[in-house]
Amino acid sequence: MNVKNMMYAAAALVAGFAGVASAATANGAICDTAARVGSTTYYSCSGSSHTALDMSNGTCSEWNHRAMIAGSRYYAYYGGCAANCSGGTTCNGGAGNYYVVTGGSGWDFRQLHLNANTSSGSKTCDGCALGLVGSTGNSTGAHVHADNRQYGTRKSAWYTSKGTTCGSSAYCGNVVGYPTL
Repeated sequence: MNVKNMMYAAAALVAGFAGVASAATANGAICDTAARVGSTTYYSCSGSSHTALDMSNGTCSEWNHRAMIAGSRYYAYYGGCAANCSGGTTCNGGAGNYYVVTGGSGWDFRQLHLNANTSSGSKTCDGCALGLVGSTGNSTGAHVHADNRQYGTRKSAWYTSKGTTCGSSAYCGNVVGYPTL
């Protein structure tokens, strides 16, 4: 095998290990027809950006926070925060109790601020209930925060390409975006 072929083989091995990113479909996070998107992308005076969807139906501790990615996916759970409906804590760096679906090429999809409950934990599922809508972490009230990141940087194309804006339905039967995984 010549050097050029060895380099191609090594690159293919690394690409296979890192995974190849692909588009997914994300449905609303709450199985209540009253659920709505409350915020999308905004920039504060400090220059920070939200670049995510916040979805709520105006309730807390209701068992209706759903896995958003269509198809069977592995949801890794990061917990340890006490149940909270008013927010304002820095548990888990401000994320509160949350789930992450990891994709290829540095992509992931996160759902934040769940209340702690006895059935929280990592799981593989399609649209299953992940837990109670909450406000754990740095949050201003009960809602689900969902973002798509590549190497830690939030991206907005996953929901803006769908046309999801403030006031859009966040019902679990409706598509809210197409995250990259």
